[in-house]
Amino acid sequence: MVARGHVRNGVVVLADGVQLPEGQEVTVVTKPPAGSIGHGILDIPSISLGSVLRPFADDDDLLGEMLESRT
Repeated sequence: MVARGHVRNGVVVLADGVQLPEGQEVTVVTKPPAGSIGHGILDIPSISLGSVLRPFADDDDLLGEMLESRT
């Protein structure tokens, strides 16, 4: 669910009469201030996908294999 609103006296007031149950966990995502650039891809924290099973080799061309079947 997406509910819009604004901050009044340090409290988030939801628009259009939206009411949430007491104790409801919420996440607040704010818009960047007017005139600012916002954020970019470099702001996203990196994650680990685990250890590499083996180094890449010249024959690890999955895209090439997929395109070969199209000819």
